[in-house]
Amino acid sequence: MKALKVLLKIFLFSALLMAIIIGSIAVYMRVYGDAHIKKALTELAGARVEYKSAAINLDKKEATFRGFSVASQIGLDKDIFGADIFTIILNKEKLEKEKKIVFDSVRVKGAKLNIIRDKAGALNVALPKTDTAMLEWPLLNPGGIAYAADAPSKNALYDALMSVRNIKVEDSVITFEDYFMMEKPYKMWCDRFFAEAVSTDTGSGYFSTAVTANFRVPQKQGGHGSFGMKANMAVYPGRTDMELSAETGNIDLLIFLPYFRRSTPFDVRSGRFGSKTDFRMHNGIIDSLTTMYFRNLSFIITSRDENAQFLHVSINRLAPYLKSGDNTVFDFTMKGDVNNPQFSVGPKVKFAMGMVVMEEVGKAIQQMQRP
Repeated sequence: MKALKVLLKIFLFSALLMAIIIGSIAVYMRVYGDAHIKKALTELAGARVEYKSAAINLDKKEATFRGFSVASQIGLDKDIFGADIFTIILNKEKLEKEKKIVFDSVRVKGAKLNIIRDKAGALNVALPKTDTAMLEWPLLNPGGIAYAADAPSKNALYDALMSVRNIKVEDSVITFEDYFMMEKPYKMWCDRFFAEAVSTDTGSGYFSTAVTANFRVPQKQGGHGSFGMKANMAVYPGRTDMELSAETGNIDLLIFLPYFRRSTPFDVRSGRFGSKTDFRMHNGIIDSLTTMYFRNLSFIITSRDENAQFLHVSINRLAPYLKSGDNTVFDFTMKGDVNNPQFSVGPKVKFAMGMVVMEEVGKAIQQMQRP
């Protein structure tokens, strides 16, 4: 979910940069040239913005950029974001009659988002805040154009949907390169990333938004794992209500081996997992159940952990009751206030724990019955 939020942030940020000049970009290209436009966008963004070519249709208020990129910070050699094709379409009526920037559509194809965490734990995706005072420059805003969400609400997502109604991402890649507390840099990635968000202004004070996303974990990371999710949201100025379902399949646990070794007492030797999550949020209250299915699971509990013996005995006692066919099933819940949710074991684990307790009670009764 966090990766999706980061990707959405980059897309919105990049689209807003382009929208600043779309109203008269053809004139700017004749008078100032590409170099001046890129320089203005770079100063506005606080990061170098490049594109190889731009095709503008002023009548349709549509622009397509090829070879679009937002550069990384100093000291990092990869762009934060790049896209083979980046297309934006503005709402012509809103722009001409109300002088408001509202995107009817943002489409991205062949994008690559590079997330890097450095040795200090900082991420490269923390882009500088846009200097909104620069939007008053004649070069950037000759017509007094404003964003539809000029007056911020308490909900950042609502503000974003005021300006962007539909987003579609196709055939893209997300990479994560980690230097934080690692013996050597560790890299994970997913490809064939597809995401689409379609929002409708209901006219009743909220947006109705449907989101779908899926991606693949490639062969080089231990097989064709998958992720898919669907969500329906009601986005209000002060809150977001949501129903979401997500599934993963055939993901190799060894992908996460450095994190198991660093943060848990488990040293995983083999195993794959799939999962299913049903998530609901209403009026700031969360109710979620996640069930995970492990196959060919093998691990040891490292002796350096002070609870190693307890964990070893507990897991061995619970394991027979967590079996379902060839899978080992583990579930957990997340409930309560969105700002402080409480995690707990799910019904299957509670059943297994109950069976272990019953075993102990049975043993105690047998001991009492002996002469």
